[in-house]
Amino acid sequence: MSSCARADSELSPLVLVMGTDSFPYQFVDDSGEPKGVLVDLWREWAAQTGTVVEFKHVDWQDSLDQLAQGHADIHIGMGHTDSRESRYDFADAITSVNTYLYVRKSLQNKNHLRDLIPYRIGVVSGSSHEANLIKQLSDLNVRYYESRDALLNGVINGEVDVFAGMEGYLRDKAVSRAVMEAFPLEHRLLIKTIPILPAVKQGNQVLQAKINQGFQLVTPAMRAAIEKHWLGFSHDAKRLIIATPVGIEPYVDIGGDGQPHGLYIDIWRLWSQKTGIAVDFRTNTFDATLEDVAYRRADIHIGYPLDEASQTGGGNAVADRSLATTFADTRYADLRPVWQTYQVNSHLFSYQKRLTTLDSLAGHRIGAVASAPYLEQLHNTLPDSELHLFDDVEQMIAAVQQGDISAFVAASAWTQHYLIKADAWQDFYPYQELTFSSDIYALTRSEDEGLIKRIRAGFNLISATELANLESKWILDNNDRTVKASTTALPLSPAQQRYLANLRPLKIGYLQDWPPMEFEGEDGQFQGINHDISQRLAAQLHLTFVPVMFKDWSSMLAALKRGDIDIVGSVALTAEREKELVFSGPYWPSPWGLVTNLNNALVFSLAQMSGKRLAIVEGYHLIPQLMNDTLGIALILVPNTRAGIDAVLQGTADGFIEKVINMGVELSDSDHRQLKMSVLADYSDQQSHFALTAQLQPLVPLLDKAIAQLSTAQQQQIYQRWIEQEPPHSFVSISWKQAFYLLLVVVLMLMLALWWRNAVRKRQSYRPHDIGASLATLSTSTPEFDPLTGLPNRSILDDRLTQAILTHRREMQPFAVLFIDFDNLTQLQQHLDTTQSQQLMNLAINKLSALVRKSDTLAKFNEQQLVAILNHSKDLTQACQVAQAIIDTCSAPFAIDAENVALSVSIGVAMFPRDGDNAVEILKKADERLSRAAAQGGSCYRSA
Repeated sequence: MSSCARADSELSPLVLVMGTDSFPYQFVDDSGEPKGVLVDLWREWAAQTGTVVEFKHVDWQDSLDQLAQGHADIHIGMGHTDSRESRYDFADAITSVNTYLYVRKSLQNKNHLRDLIPYRIGVVSGSSHEANLIKQLSDLNVRYYESRDALLNGVINGEVDVFAGMEGYLRDKAVSRAVMEAFPLEHRLLIKTIPILPAVKQGNQVLQAKINQGFQLVTPAMRAAIEKHWLGFSHDAKRLIIATPVGIEPYVDIGGDGQPHGLYIDIWRLWSQKTGIAVDFRTNTFDATLEDVAYRRADIHIGYPLDEASQTGGGNAVADRSLATTFADTRYADLRPVWQTYQVNSHLFSYQKRLTTLDSLAGHRIGAVASAPYLEQLHNTLPDSELHLFDDVEQMIAAVQQGDISAFVAASAWTQHYLIKADAWQDFYPYQELTFSSDIYALTRSEDEGLIKRIRAGFNLISATELANLESKWILDNNDRTVKASTTALPLSPAQQRYLANLRPLKIGYLQDWPPMEFEGEDGQFQGINHDISQRLAAQLHLTFVPVMFKDWSSMLAALKRGDIDIVGSVALTAEREKELVFSGPYWPSPWGLVTNLNNALVFSLAQMSGKRLAIVEGYHLIPQLMNDTLGIALILVPNTRAGIDAVLQGTADGFIEKVINMGVELSDSDHRQLKMSVLADYSDQQSHFALTAQLQPLVPLLDKAIAQLSTAQQQQIYQRWIEQEPPHSFVSISWKQAFYLLLVVVLMLMLALWWRNAVRKRQSYRPHDIGASLATLSTSTPEFDPLTGLPNRSILDDRLTQAILTHRREMQPFAVLFIDFDNLTQLQQHLDTTQSQQLMNLAINKLSALVRKSDTLAKFNEQQLVAILNHSKDLTQACQVAQAIIDTCSAPFAIDAENVALSVSIGVAMFPRDGDNAVEILKKADERLSRAAAQGGSCYRSA
C-alpha cells in the first residue's frame, strides 16, 4: 500500500481499492507502487480536497469483492454494469476508455460481432467486457481468465482467436509485439466507449457526494495533463500533430493532391496503425517545423538529422537526452530526440566525369546543404577544397551545371529523385567510396514523458521487415537502402517455446509437377518457392518438415482434411475450408490467369466466358463459384496444369484457368505458341496461405510471426532462384526483376499479364490488343531498340511505363498514355515498295518525336502502332493537344520519291490515375479508345 496526505494526519485515510494489471489506467509497477491514469487522478483529488488516501491493490475480481465486503471505502474506477449497480453506488465519470475485441490476423473480413460467433473469445472474469458483449449478442463462445495477465498468456499461447481489452498499450515489449503481430489494431472491433466511474458501497451517499464535489475541483487542464502523461495524448485532443518539413523527396513532400507523401509519412502512418492513435501532418519549412514543436503547435517533429557530436553511442541511445548542445537557438533547447526512425546515406556527386580519387578535388569548390549534419566531417575529409553551402539539392544541381561548383554532397535518394526529374541523371556520378550516414530522429518536448513512452512503445511494435518493405517502396536504388530486414530469433514466450519443442515432425504435402511453386526435382526432392518459404519458417521456429508428394491437387487436399498430412502451401482461404482447416496469414500473391487460343479475343473477366467450356484443376476452390448458373460456364475438370493447357490445345476446352505464376512457366514451352494468357480482374487480388489441420491451431500465430519477417527482398531472392534457373520443367528465361515486379504490382492492384516470347512477334492487322501479354514479353535476346526506326521496343516501353507509374504515384501527379495507330498504312503499303514504306514510317516518326519532350517516351508497339508516355502532363487538355498535333502533323503530305503521301492517324488517350493505376489498365483503356476512334472513321482521337 502507499498513501498521499494533504490534510490533518490524525484523519483516518480513505482506503481506495484498485486492480493490479490494467496498464496504463490502474496497475502496480515493478517496485510495488500503484500507478496509472486513475491513480494520478485520485492523487489530484486528494490534494484538492485535503483528504488522506491509501491505495490497496489486488487482483481485479478481488478488488470488486473488497469494496462489496466493506474492506475498502472506494473503488478508484470501473465500468457500469447491471449486476454491479445492485452492489455499488457510482459517482460521476472521471474519464473514459474504449474497449475492443481484438481479432486474430488470420480471421479476415470479420467486421461485425455476429461474425465472431464460431470463435472462442477471451475475457477477464468479472470485467465489464463480459456484460457488454452478452448484452449485444448472447450466444458468443466466451473463455474466462482470472486476470489480464492470464488472458494475455492465453492469447500468446493460441488459446483464443479473439480477446476483449481496453485501448492503450502493454508494458512488456515482447508481449506487446507478440500480441500486436497476431492481433493487429486494424482488425479490432469497438465494443463500447465506457465511462470510468468511482464506486462506493451501496447506500453511502455522503461519500458519493464528496467524490463528485472533489473531482469538480480537478480542472480539465489537470485531467488532460494526467492523460497525456500516461497515454501520450489527452482524450480531448484525439490525435497527434506531426510537424513535417517538405521539399525532401522521396522522404517527404507535397503531392499533387495537396497532401504530404513520402517514406517518413508512411513510417508514421504505420506507427499510427500499430498504436491506434490518429496523426495529422502539419507542413512547413524545416526551421518552422522546429518552432511548431517548441511552441506547442505540434506534438512531434517527423525527423531531424543528428550529427556525431549530438550522439552518445548511436542508435536509440541518443534518445535519452535533450538537444541543448545541438541547437544554438535556445528556443529549441528543450526538444528531445525520442526514437531513431531512419538513417540516410549521403554521397559525393561529380558532374560529367567519374571520380577515381578525392585528391582531384583539391582546390575545387564543393557544394553541401547548409543543414547537413556532416559538414565538419566533410571539411575534414576534403581539407583542400572550398565548401559552398546551399538551401537544397536543386540549387546544387544547377550550380554544378553552371560551373559554380565542381561536385556536391547530398542524400543519395534525394539527389537521384531530382536528377531524374531534371533528366540529368546520366550526367552525374556518385562516388560510393565516400559515405556520410545521418541518423533521423523523432523529436518532442522533454516534459512530455507520456508521449515519449508512447512513441517508443509504438516503434517497438514495428519490425525491421516492415520498415524494409516501406523503404523498398520509396528508395529505388538498393545501394541507398539502410534498413536491414530482421533475421533475428522470433520473440516467443516460454509456453510457446515448450509447444514448439514438443511438436513432432510435420508432414508437408506438395504437388509433383506444379512449378515454380512446388515440384519434385530430378533428385526426387521437394523443390520450388513453397519449399524455400517453408524452410525459412522451419528455421525460424525450429520445425521439422517431412515432404509428402502428391500427383494431383484434390488428393492432397483430401489427405490434409483426413489428417494424413499436416500442412499444405498455396491454399486459398474460403469459408467452407475454414470449417475443417486452420489457416496462416497470406504469404504470397496468387492472381489467376486464363489461357485461350491465340486467335481469340483477350479475356479480362470470366463473364466473357459465358456459354463456353472452361477447364480447371479438380479440387480448386473456385469450382463452386464457377458452377454458378448465372455465368453459364461448362466446367471441365482436369488433374493438373499441363492437362488443362492440353485441353485448350486439343480444342476440348475454350479456356483454362490457373495461377498466373504456374501457368506462365508452363507457357514458356515453345510448343505452346498458339496460346496466350491474360490476367483475370475478377481474381487478381488472391493470396496464398498455409492450410493446417485443426489440431495445429496453436501453431498458426507462430507461423504468422515468422511470415511477418519474410521481407520483399527475401521474396525477390526466392522468386529469382526458381525463375532464372531451368529445372526439368523448362522454366522461361526472363528478367527476374521484371517478372518479380509484375507479382508485386498485383498486391497493390492488378498484376501484369504474362505471355510467352514468340507469340507476340506475330504480325497482325489491327484489332483490340493483348495488352498484358505485350507487357510481359521480356526476352533478354530481344534488342532494346527497333533496328529500323530506332524507337524503344516493348520491353523498354514496359520499363518506362512501370517507372512512370512509380514516380507519378509518389508525386501524386498525372501523366498520359497515347495509343497511336496509322489507319491507312496497310493500304499505302500495297502501293509502296519496302524501302518506300520504311522511308514513310521514318519521316512520320521523326516528326512525331519532335512533338514529345526529351523526358517523354515514344515507343514502337507493333508494325503500325506506337505508344507515347507523356510524363507530368498537367491535365487531359494538355494530352489532347499533343494528340491533335500528332494527327495534324501526319495529315500533312510526305514526299516519297516525288509523290505526296499523307497518313491518317487514330489515337486513344488515357490518364493516370484516372483511367487506371497500373500498366495493364492504362494501356487497355487507351486501346479501347483507339478502337472507338478507328471505328468512327479514323484521323481523330478519343479521350473518353
